[in-house]
Amino acid sequence: MSGVIVGGQLINPENIVNKLAQAFGLWANEDLNDGFFEDQFKEDKWEYPGYTRRKSGEPAGTVRNIYDLGELYDSGKQTFRITQGANDISASWNWNAKNSSDRAYALYVHEGIGTNLEARPWTDELYYPQKFANSSVRLALKRRIKAALG
Repeated sequence: MSGVIVGGQLINPENIVNKLAQAFGLWANEDLNDGFFEDQFKEDKWEYPGYTRRKSGEPAGTVRNIYDLGELYDSGKQTFRITQGANDISASWNWNAKNSSDRAYALYVHEGIGTNLEARPWTDELYYPQKFANSSVRLALKRRIKAALG
């Protein structure tokens, strides 16, 4: 057995859209930019074989953060944008920091390419639906939406 109700109407739909957009903006700026990505870069959570000395002079062990001088992290924060169209909204970051060879190195760190012996995939929890579905950032988005809609 099934049923369909036809004829429902949203009154003042732009109000709902505005509330959802505001919730998304707060989530992207506060929960992702100031929370999730800060943790991804600054927490000692990434496994790496052996010990090295960073450009900052700090020794880095087998479990480390990926902050170092903060250039990669800062490049993402500085390029953060929210774009809203008629039917969509998105948040974007462009980790475009360059290494001493004047090459953007985010991909090297993220995927473990070149001298980066281990991948440190700081965006995967947002990019892959299976990881996002079980993440704290998804719960934060749900909380933001629930608060916005009352």
